[in-house]
Amino acid sequence: MMSFHPIADIFPLLEGQAFRDLCEDIAAHGQHEPIWLLDGMILDGRNRYRACVALGIEPIVRTFDAQRDPLQFVLSLNLHRRHLDESQRAIVAARVANLSVGRRPENAPIGAFTVSQPDAAQLLNVSRTSLQRAKQVLDAGSDALTDAVQRGALSVSLASQVTQLPEDAFDAVTNAAPQDMAEVARAATKAHVAHNSGNSEWYTPAELITLAREVMGDIDCDPATSAVANETVKAKTYYTAQTDGLTKPWHGRVWMNPPYAQPLIRDFCSAASAKFEQGEISQAIVLVNNATETAWFQQLLTTSTAVCFLRGRVKFVDPQGNPNGAPLQGQAIVYLGDKRHAFAHVFGRQGCVVSKFDEA
Repeated sequence: MMSFHPIADIFPLLEGQAFRDLCEDIAAHGQHEPIWLLDGMILDGRNRYRACVALGIEPIVRTFDAQRDPLQFVLSLNLHRRHLDESQRAIVAARVANLSVGRRPENAPIGAFTVSQPDAAQLLNVSRTSLQRAKQVLDAGSDALTDAVQRGALSVSLASQVTQLPEDAFDAVTNAAPQDMAEVARAATKAHVAHNSGNSEWYTPAELITLAREVMGDIDCDPATSAVANETVKAKTYYTAQTDGLTKPWHGRVWMNPPYAQPLIRDFCSAASAKFEQGEISQAIVLVNNATETAWFQQLLTTSTAVCFLRGRVKFVDPQGNPNGAPLQGQAIVYLGDKRHAFAHVFGRQGCVVSKFDEA
């Protein structure tokens, strides 16, 4: 079996009936277009190659001229063959952006080794906003969500909103039947407001921050916040979406109310667990949805000392401190540290506290 060049993978493979139709056409009329190779890999013609293999036909191959621009070649052929809407082109553009494309002629219109987002957007004739939304979809790591955009079943705008949903709502959308996904997505995004989505941020009410300080003594670091939110949290060190707390060192006593969108909630909670176990942080209090069925929540519980399942739902506030709504599920306050009794005493007023027993 021949391998595929990375540039070839920017377009999705044909599946299902579309692939069967291609096989039937080649069986009846032969292979009209060659399969193009670059560095021994298939640059263009993955579907034709798969069809030939399935049919037991020797494929017709040609070697690509290395003096030409391989990315431009693949884009030109596939955009001509496929009738893609802007959302579908945006997914391709997001894959193209920062793709390593090898050597190019000096007069090539794109940089020598990688393609920037503006260049990728221009190549695919999409807006920079559409490309960035497509990148959110790809970064969410859900094949079902990406596939829905590629099939034209979901717009990239709606799909990017889905990535901002809490995990239970995200899973409800991506697990929906393909024909129902758009309807489920519209209902879910209307019903939920994702935390830290950039459109309607939900800030932790000051009373919960006060209780966290009462347990830990102070807050040294908040790795997932904003300048406005830190006016209440008052962490000595804080990181925003722009400074990216996942790439920075944490220290001391941590307060964290992470973004509830995937994959960020998983990544931040995994980081909190790892950094506590490694001794990089001494304590942490984490406010999250009580998503007990999820892998990230179970990992956080495994590392935790105690957890408070809050009575009622948190009434988040806007930047002025006014109530801004509540999520559609309950929240949990997860504690990592050696002050379990202080945590139970302080947060026991807010809900049921469950603490790990000593195994000695």
